[in-house]
Amino acid sequence: MSQSSSRSRLALLAASAAGAALLTIGVATPAGAADFPGPGLRFYTGADRTGTELLADENDVGVCHELTTPALSYTAITSHNTEVFFNPGCEKGTPEFPGDWYFLTGTFNGGDFPFPALSYRVLPN
Repeated sequence: MSQSSSRSRLALLAASAAGAALLTIGVATPAGAADFPGPGLRFYTGADRTGTELLADENDVGVCHELTTPALSYTAITSHNTEVFFNPGCEKGTPEFPGDWYFLTGTFNGGDFPFPALSYRVLPN
């Protein structure tokens, strides 16, 4: 067997292995896909979208809502941005310091809050 023939077979074998790996990745279910929430803005009492889930009222646009339990994280799959406050009554600031601090969710994202969220206001489109 010639050296170029061995290289060709080795290249073909490597390409086949890479293709098989890509197919395996392509059909694999993403981690946590079964637990992916439906549409809406959801607050969670735990970090990393764990704990009790609290569904926001997206139809009450422009009105301040108090969360029944402080939220540490959220998931937003919605058409509205939402202002999230770390004080009751949609008051800006942190729990310890007054100021302009508040959190603005996007429409397709999620994550942890820097402080426990206590109130929110859904913004008009």
